[in-house]
Amino acid sequence: MKFTYHDALAYYGIGGAHPGGLSLTKNIFKNERIQPSNKILDAGCGTGQTASFLAETYKCHVTALDSHPIMLKKAKLRFKQKQLPITVIKGSVENLPFPAHSYDMVISESVTAFTNIPNTLSEYYRILTIGGVLITIDMTAEIPLQQRELNVISDLYGISNVLTEEQWIHLIRTAGFKNIEILQTDSIASHIKKNIERPEYHLSESIDPHIHELILKHQQVTLQLSNKLGYRIFRSTRK
Repeated sequence: MKFTYHDALAYYGIGGAHPGGLSLTKNIFKNERIQPSNKILDAGCGTGQTASFLAETYKCHVTALDSHPIMLKKAKLRFKQKQLPITVIKGSVENLPFPAHSYDMVISESVTAFTNIPNTLSEYYRILTIGGVLITIDMTAEIPLQQRELNVISDLYGISNVLTEEQWIHLIRTAGFKNIEILQTDSIASHIKKNIERPEYHLSESIDPHIHELILKHQQVTLQLSNKLGYRIFRSTRK
């Protein structure tokens, strides 16, 4: 069986795998006026850490969507233990199983870059209400990468390209969004020098050795390309 990087995240049960972890997520939402009546989609929810935080803190309507069954199993367990009324859906962000104008906000953390980006951004746009907010945290190239570097990334993550900040903004705007803001920007090299919050781990009972190899390879690639890779937090609104 050939495992993917997302399988590795699922078996390790990593919560807050994106740079900055849950602390960064909490800071993002401090400036959002979230009301109990708001409907929020955690697109690519993983183990449900962010969805849980939103439901507990703002008492709003939260839907947690992911395509990986192991991630969903761990998210459901979290919500059950905390007795949170979060709706859990198995589905793809490239083809969201919701009607148009269903959500007031979409949060997507280290998800969109691993998909067909134009399709996914169009789906976010479609399901948001007029004036609805999209917040994405995604891997970004600080400078255009060389083909050999892209080959390394493709082999590990299964993606063919890493967008620059300008390319991200272009695609977000092309999907129809307006008022595109960059809430935070950082390179991996700069980020790892800071006091980084350790992610959660909800390990599966049995983990194949190839899964461990993928995690190690991810760490190696991150260090190898730390000056060329970073992340951006984009905030956009639906017209």
